[in-house]
Amino acid sequence: MNDWHCAIGNTQFGPISLAQLLEWINQGRVGANDLVWRQGMAKWQPAGRVPELTSQFPQGAQPPVGAEGAGISPAPGGPPSVGPWRDVQRSRLQPHRGGAVLALGILGLVCCCICGIIAWVMGAADLKEMNAGRKDPAGRGTTQAGMICGIISVALWGIFVIVQLLVVAATESL
Repeated sequence: MNDWHCAIGNTQFGPISLAQLLEWINQGRVGANDLVWRQGMAKWQPAGRVPELTSQFPQGAQPPVGAEGAGISPAPGGPPSVGPWRDVQRSRLQPHRGGAVLALGILGLVCCCICGIIAWVMGAADLKEMNAGRKDPAGRGTTQAGMICGIISVALWGIFVIVQLLVVAATESL
């Protein structure tokens, strides 16, 4: 059942299945101090203190008593927002390429459709990785902006080519 949510640093993920959460724990992407929540829990709890997950962590990795989610209760129908509990452990995440995607998207608008296509493809792949929790989400906005620029550049270049073909066809028929 996809009813788990986890907070790694300042980023929330979910809903995800228990199997996916256990896989993330085994991969080291979710630690004992990372907060988790599911329907029925009164508030966010460190993963190392949740009975279903406790056995996944070594005994020395248990979070300190009182490390709960600062008493924030879930909003009706979903998990509460998680604030900046601590820095994101970025060493576990791939770095984002938001700057490169944005630069390629802008180049696609200005001079070269190929750059726009590359920005579109790279941006889509990076956003997928961010949503899966494998890539640093700090560059989400820049990546989205670059991907959008890439999409617009491809559309504009496509319109330009169509107009040029229509002009050529019209002049040849005269």
